[in-house]
Amino acid sequence: MTGRAKRRQADTPPHAGDQADTAKSSRTPSAVTIRDVAAAAGVSMSTVSHTFSGARPISKKTRDRVLAASRELGYVPNAHARNLRLGRSGMIGLILRPRFAVAGTPDVAETFNRLIGSAATAALRRRLGLVHVPALDDDTYEVPPMDGCVVAHPYENDETIRFLERTEIPFVLADRDPARTDLPWTVEIDYETGLKDIFEATSPDGRHVILMPGTEGNQWNREAERVYTEWCGATGQTPEVRLLSEGATPEETRSFAVEVLEQHNLPVGLVFASSNSGIQIIEAAEQLGLEIPDELSLAALTDSTHSIASVPSITSLDLAHEELTETAVELLTKRIAGSAPPDSPIKVSPSVRIRASSPVN
Repeated sequence: MTGRAKRRQADTPPHAGDQADTAKSSRTPSAVTIRDVAAAAGVSMSTVSHTFSGARPISKKTRDRVLAASRELGYVPNAHARNLRLGRSGMIGLILRPRFAVAGTPDVAETFNRLIGSAATAALRRRLGLVHVPALDDDTYEVPPMDGCVVAHPYENDETIRFLERTEIPFVLADRDPARTDLPWTVEIDYETGLKDIFEATSPDGRHVILMPGTEGNQWNREAERVYTEWCGATGQTPEVRLLSEGATPEETRSFAVEVLEQHNLPVGLVFASSNSGIQIIEAAEQLGLEIPDELSLAALTDSTHSIASVPSITSLDLAHEELTETAVELLTKRIAGSAPPDSPIKVSPSVRIRASSPVN
């Protein structure tokens, strides 16, 4: 063989099968890359990528060649890396904004446990994973891979929303930011009718009603104060708002309730924010010798087993968290898919559960 022939033979690329044998012998399956599969199949890396992702049509002949090469090499597609390239992770996030949502024991956090469970179920129905995302106002926190997220019960002018807007992460609000009316990707609770019904149930005989909302700046507390003030104006009552922190201990709640109630003539009504405060408020009434509901009527702005199981049971506002999160997850999948935003926020209606703490008119 001449030197020229030898050089030509040396310059001739090996057969694809030879390349596959070489790659297979020199690499473990975990080290095999998309480049190796492309070389073994005699196609471009983008063709291999499209074969596994289905992002573009590939002929059956080419697809079979790519799959045969990948099997021969022991190549396992990296779904995470592919999803990052495609901008998809198959995961959505849930950002639960109330600071005290998961404080204390599981039964204390029941209202938000219902929300979290409903979000997880809604995601699974759509073959999506759900990741719980802490507050995004910590610069040291690395945002997990997610295609978008649901922000539940945001604060007024919430920094988390501004972060998501800056980073262009698709999001949907489960309840409105009180200061933002410009966000159509929102599912909001229609508090007005439910709150008015709560106040009416607490005062069917015209008794004075005290509102004891929480201190956090979210739509739940803001709407409670707004609707209460309007209701007082319509019924001729003087508004009396006494704030109680969502983070108050049982002892603090009981003492505060005693302080508020002993200042009033009877009968009187008390509408308070969190249903898990009901036990301490009933204890305060017992300490003062008040009969429920004849002398003191009660209602809570969330519903839970605390309201149902207390003695007497407590009239409550069920915030429809299951419908709220189901609708929010559905709306988020549409936003991720590139759908146009709704013309206005989608509303879900809470329900009033009348129980023994309300007087009979």
